[in-house]
Amino acid sequence: MLRIGKVPYLNALPLFHSLRGFDLVEGHPAELVKLLREGKIEGGIVSSVEYFFNPDLYYILPNVSISSREKVCSVLLLSDKPLREIRKIKVTASSLTSRYLISYIFKKIYSITPQEVSSGEEAFLAIGDEALKLKKKYSFTYDLGEEWFKHTKLPFVFALFLIRKDTPEECVRELYKRLQKSLRDFFTNRKVSPFTQEYVKNCIDYSLKGIHFKSLKKFFAFMEEETGKPAPSSIVLFPL
Repeated sequence: MLRIGKVPYLNALPLFHSLRGFDLVEGHPAELVKLLREGKIEGGIVSSVEYFFNPDLYYILPNVSISSREKVCSVLLLSDKPLREIRKIKVTASSLTSRYLISYIFKKIYSITPQEVSSGEEAFLAIGDEALKLKKKYSFTYDLGEEWFKHTKLPFVFALFLIRKDTPEECVRELYKRLQKSLRDFFTNRKVSPFTQEYVKNCIDYSLKGIHFKSLKKFFAFMEEETGKPAPSSIVLFPL
C-alpha cells in the first residue's frame, strides 16, 4: 500500500475528502518533505520548492497542485505595521515554499531585506488554518498569493503532488484516478460547510496547467539567485 503524505490544512481537504486505499501519513509541509526525501513515504502534496532542490528524485503528478487564484487566503504576513516599515520578521518553519516567497516579495517588490528573528518580531508569517484564525487580529494583513499575483499576474504554486521515481507506475496511476475522484466528490458534496466551500472555490486552485508552470519557472529562477543552485532544466511530469 502506498504511503501518501497529507497536510492537516483545510486547503488540502478536497484532495483527501474521499481518498481511500492508501496509507495516509499526516504532517506539516516541512515534515512531509523530509519523509518523502528519505523514502519513508512514496508521494504527497508537499512544498513546491522540494522539486527545485531534488528534481531527480521525483515525478510531478499532472493536473494536481495547491495554488492560489489571486488571493490564497491562508498564507499571510500579519503585522501591526505597514509592510514597508517592517524590518524584523518571524517566519514559520512549517513551510519551505512560503519562506522563499516572503523573501521574493520583500526583495523584488518592496526592495527590503528584513531580519529573520525568533522573537521581538514586527511581523510574522502564518500559514494554513492558523492564518485563517489570526488574520482579523492584526492591523495589517498581506496575502502572499495576492502580492505575487499583483507583481506577476500569475497564480502561485504553493504545493505540488510529488511522487518518488521508484514508485510502481500502476500504483501512481491508481492514485491519480482516486485523487481526481476525491476532488469531484468534494465539490459535489452538499454537506461541506459554506465557509469551506467558499474558501476553496475563491482562494485555491487544484489544477496544474501552463500558467502554473510559467509561475514555477519564474519562482525557481529567483530560487536560483537566492541559493546559488541551478534551477531544474525541465519540469518532469509522471507519464499517465
